[in-house]
Amino acid sequence: MSQHKGESGSLSEFISSNLDHRRFGTVVNEWLYKKNLTTTKLCENAGIDRKLISKFVSDNHYHPSKETSLAVCIGLGLNSREAKELLKLAGYSFSENSRRDLAVLYALNAGVCRISEVNRYLEELGEKPFKE
Repeated sequence: MSQHKGESGSLSEFISSNLDHRRFGTVVNEWLYKKNLTTTKLCENAGIDRKLISKFVSDNHYHPSKETSLAVCIGLGLNSREAKELLKLAGYSFSENSRRDLAVLYALNAGVCRISEVNRYLEELGEKPFKE
């Protein structure tokens, strides 16, 4: 493998110093503990199946969809800053030109932690609701 040197050093040095090694599932487990939530309650709040949560918590290579990642943020009752951080771990972000993403951010800032409530906001806007 080539060790191309740029102004910032080698590619491997750059990656090594910038790579976030935390996993989405590990951080979800940390939030469950901090929020004193059970997996069952998260599933209920987020409108997702327990098997799906088990998959991303136990499989290091599982990559959740943005839809699932957003639902988990809602189900955990994260604020917008916390949700942005968790989404980033899954490789996503809130888009400022998406009415749907902005509605989710609004809901998170309002303390909404149930997918059914977020779906009401989305339906008001004529946006696609989350699966429940």
